[in-house]
Amino acid sequence: MCCCSCCYKRLPTWYILLAIGELICGIIRLATFFPLLSSLMNEEKADAIITTGFILDWIGSLVPTFMGIIIGFVLLIVALKIIYSLCCNDKNKVRPADDPSVTLACSKFLLCSRPMNRFVALNCNFPCYIPRPRLRFIVRLVFLLFSILLRIIAIILYATSKTNGSAKALLAIICTISLIFPILAILLDIYQYRIWWHYRPSCDKAPRQTLSRKHVRYIPYHLVGNNRNDMHMGNKPCDSMGPNFKCPKRSLEHLIIFHLDDYKPQERWGLLSPNEATTYVGFHRTTAESAVAIAHSDFRQSMKGSQMLGFGVYFARSIARTEGKARFAGALICAEIRMGRVKEVTFDQLYTVRNSNAWWTDYDTVYYNHKEDDRDEFCVKDPAQILKWVIVVDEAHDTKVNQYGLDAEFEDTFCHCI
Repeated sequence: MCCCSCCYKRLPTWYILLAIGELICGIIRLATFFPLLSSLMNEEKADAIITTGFILDWIGSLVPTFMGIIIGFVLLIVALKIIYSLCCNDKNKVRPADDPSVTLACSKFLLCSRPMNRFVALNCNFPCYIPRPRLRFIVRLVFLLFSILLRIIAIILYATSKTNGSAKALLAIICTISLIFPILAILLDIYQYRIWWHYRPSCDKAPRQTLSRKHVRYIPYHLVGNNRNDMHMGNKPCDSMGPNFKCPKRSLEHLIIFHLDDYKPQERWGLLSPNEATTYVGFHRTTAESAVAIAHSDFRQSMKGSQMLGFGVYFARSIARTEGKARFAGALICAEIRMGRVKEVTFDQLYTVRNSNAWWTDYDTVYYNHKEDDRDEFCVKDPAQILKWVIVVDEAHDTKVNQYGLDAEFEDTFCHCI
C-alpha cells in the first residue's frame, strides 16, 4: 500500500519526466527541420508536404512546447540574476545566511511545483473534475489520442515527401519515437482513473475477482455530497439548485456524490405511479467489515433481536435517517431495490409484522409510513430483491484516501484550474 501510494503521489513527477523526454525529441526535430527547410529554400525546392507534416507534428506536441517555455523562463531568471549580481555587486553588503534565494525559489516553483507540473502536462485541476474522475480521464484521453493522430499523419507526410536525403528519414524516426510519450501518458491517466473510479478502501483485502456482480463500486468518503462546494462551478450539489428543483437522475453514484445527507431520491412509495414504484432507492448503514462482506457476496437478512418490521433487510429513504435507525456504523450503502408485492403499514399496524416473517408468504416488502414522511423505512424479505449498490466506507475505517492524498489533490490548485 505504501509503495502504491508513493507512486500515485509522484504522478506529477512522472508527467514532467515524459514532458522532458518529449522536449528532447522536439529539439532534435527542430534542429533537423529548419536546416533542411533553409537548404530547400536556397535551392528553390520548397516541399509543402514536409512543411505541412512539421506543422501537424508541432501542433500535436503542445506538451514539449510548454516544457520548453518553462525551461526558457528558468534560464531567463538565472541569466537576469547573474547580470544583476555582476552589475550591482555590493562587497560590503552582508547577506543573512537564512535569506532565501529568489532565483532558486522561482526555479523551484517553475520546475517542481505540482500546479506547474500539471500545467506543462496539460492535466488541469478544474473544480468540475473533483466529483467527475471519468470526465477528467475522457478529456485527457481525447487530447492525447488527437496528439497521437496528428503525429501519425506527420510521420506519413515525412515518409512520403519527395525530398531526398537523410533529414526527412530522421524526422520520421524521431517523430515515431516521440509517440512513446503520449502512450505512456495515457497509461498514467488510466492508473489515475482507476484509483479514483475503481476505488477500493483499505479495509477490503479480498481479491477483486470475488466482488459481487451487484456491486457497482466503492466511492471514496471525501466524494460524498456533503463535501460539494456551492462556490465552485461544476462542483455544486444538486440541492443548491433550489427547493423546488427535482433532480431527474437516479444513478446511485450521482445520488451519493451530488446530494446532501437529507436528500430523498423518490417520493413516499405509496405516492409513486405504478411504473415508478417497481424499483426504489434505499440507504443502509452497517459496519465496515459487513459492508466489505456484502460487496463480495450479498446482503444478509436480520433474523435476530427486536425487528420492528419483521425479519429481512432494512432501508431508509435518506442517508441522514440511517443514522438514527441503524444499530451499527462504519459504512453506508446506497442500493436499488425491486419492491415486488408491498405491504404498507402505519404505527398502529406495526404489531402485525414485528419480529415475524409471517408476512413473507404474501408480500415481498413491508413499507412503514411514518407520521413524518422523511422517517419512512422499509424491509425486504429476500436479498435477491436488491439489484445493485454502491458503498462508502467511513474515514475511520479507510486510510487509503489519506495515504494516497486523494482528499488533498485539489488543495494546491492554482488559478482555479491548474
